[in-house]
Amino acid sequence: MVREAGRLDRETDLRVLVNNNGNQSCSGKIFLQHESALGLIRKLVSMKRMTLVFGLLVCLAFSVIALAQRQNDRPAGPNPGKPKKPQMSDTIKANVYADNWFMLYVNGELVAVDSIKFIPHNVISVDILPAYPMTIAVMAKDNADPKTGMEYANTNIGDGGFILKFGDGTVTNADWKAKQFSRGPIDRNTKNPRVENTPIPDNWFAVDFDDSKWGNAKEYTEEQVGPKQPYFETDFKGAKFIWSDDIELDNTVIFRHMVKSPPDGKERIDYTNLNNVVPDAPPKKPKR
Repeated sequence: MVREAGRLDRETDLRVLVNNNGNQSCSGKIFLQHESALGLIRKLVSMKRMTLVFGLLVCLAFSVIALAQRQNDRPAGPNPGKPKKPQMSDTIKANVYADNWFMLYVNGELVAVDSIKFIPHNVISVDILPAYPMTIAVMAKDNADPKTGMEYANTNIGDGGFILKFGDGTVTNADWKAKQFSRGPIDRNTKNPRVENTPIPDNWFAVDFDDSKWGNAKEYTEEQVGPKQPYFETDFKGAKFIWSDDIELDNTVIFRHMVKSPPDGKERIDYTNLNNVVPDAPPKKPKR
């Protein structure tokens, strides 16, 4: 005799089987009421797998983004962990005009010296590799006899003037610091001319030089400076002629300026530590 319990959805159907000898045995069988329930389970399992796969993809995406960010934070080359060699495309053009002579330091390194001490007036253009913050230091001189402060065989009081523009948008203006270290002839006395000299600090061009007590440069017009032809053939748009307070009597002037970040807003790689690493060379072109 077989006795069968009532069926319940998704529950155990317990069948109790009784044989002729009076011995009883039980067997539990699990079944589903509807065949569609089995498909539902399969779908649930599939959804769990999809969720797991989606989670793994999200983690992978974040890992790739983090890696890319680290790569952008350093000058990466073909080999991971090594900076690439700077190219000319990483440099900026520096245009400089001085009446009459100058020497230019960037971040404590000498990058340009005027090749003509007096006349003819010339423009010096060089390529520099910028790094920010960028400290610019310039010594500018009007051609003058160191004992009289005059020029042209002590017959004339000269005048100075300095202007600079970098390819990143850095320009000279009244924001620059300026200090004179030689001036004359005192009181414009050309009959008995004399000069006053102040010792120039040895580290005037250093990044950490303290110029906090210096005054600001004074701006001058083109009419006041009277630049010669090479100036008009060069890009100095946005830059101003600067000097110390007296463009005629101040014969040696030092300018300093710190550029916190590129004025043009362009992000540039910092190559200041290249001396301490072995950079990757640029990819070589295949031989024909």
